[in-house]
Amino acid sequence: MKILQMVLAGVLFSTCAFAGVVDEPASTEGFAVTHVAGSTVLKVYYASEQAGNVKITILNKQGDVVHTETIRKISNFVRPYNLSQLSAGEYKVVIQDRNGIREEVVQFSNGKIDKWINILRLPENGKFLLSVKSKASDQINVNVYDRDNRLIHSEARDVKSDFAEVLTIKNINEFTIEITDSNGVLKTLKN
Repeated sequence: MKILQMVLAGVLFSTCAFAGVVDEPASTEGFAVTHVAGSTVLKVYYASEQAGNVKITILNKQGDVVHTETIRKISNFVRPYNLSQLSAGEYKVVIQDRNGIREEVVQFSNGKIDKWINILRLPENGKFLLSVKSKASDQINVNVYDRDNRLIHSEARDVKSDFAEVLTIKNINEFTIEITDSNGVLKTLKN
């Protein structure tokens, strides 16, 4: 268990270092979805300070459940999921635990995940870490909308393979961060 926590802390530290920012140490709680290039397996990493029940659900783009399971009385795990029998498209990995519901969206085609997008709330108020892992070059658009759905920030970034950026959104209580690529919306975070 301690080794898993150290690995997850290392992944978080590496992500912050890659982004060029080192903030206060973040909580050891959270989850991540990773994929090894050329593999049909994605891995879900989960860590929590307290043991509890964790429900993992994988949904297709239409919202149909393609896999679900509940792991009971656990605080840390790494769980592989083989997607080789699924058709190409967008899939959502949903984690439900005592802290609520969190989700990640992955693009799956020809047995490979094309893009992985993650938005992580950093410990410092108003800061979010956006990270993108992509197999192909593409343009990523980052849009921030206020509570009335008015665009307050927009930027486009060329992504060659991996990309990370710290977004600072202060003095706004309600907002939405939307990440899109050439195929459409990849991830949305509502605050």
